[in-house]
Amino acid sequence: VTFNTLVSPLQVNVQGFHNIAELCRSHDLRLFCPSTIGAFGPSSPKVPPDLTIQRPRTIYGVSKVHMELLGEYYHQKYNLDFRSLRFPGVISADTPPGGGTTDYAVHIFHEAAKHGRYTCFLRNDTRLPMIYLPDCIKATVQFLEAPVSSLRGDMRTYNIQAVSFTPAELVEEVRKHLPELQVDYEPDE
Repeated sequence: VTFNTLVSPLQVNVQGFHNIAELCRSHDLRLFCPSTIGAFGPSSPKVPPDLTIQRPRTIYGVSKVHMELLGEYYHQKYNLDFRSLRFPGVISADTPPGGGTTDYAVHIFHEAAKHGRYTCFLRNDTRLPMIYLPDCIKATVQFLEAPVSSLRGDMRTYNIQAVSFTPAELVEEVRKHLPELQVDYEPDE
């Protein structure tokens, strides 16, 4: 699913989540729904705490904030065991890049190996948080196995952090193995 239109994120992240929340409520099921750092906006702190101003500027981010708040509502009103983690960019050597903002961190390796050249759509100094897929899975399982008593009050959504780096830092590391790599920066501003 791409989120280039207004319909898809609203159908998936708003109506779809509401349908699943209702199903879980009526059958006394637990509910985990992933969120994203896309739920933050320009007025959010650079390293945001779990509870902070969000104000995203994309329909995808807005739909994720809606999901987080609706999940907390279902927890408070119906005692639904709702949990969510705000993931950074999830990267894996085994999964081809799919066009997300952090996919450059995988795409550069493919392009460097095939063509010796990469065009990056971010500024060279854009620092983004990432997490390696196996670490993401491990953290999610630990979160789901945690007893309800270990969660902070009515907090149901938490940030997860791993590593942050810039395209320039990644290029420097890749060039240690492929020194001839040519990189152009054409940021989407």
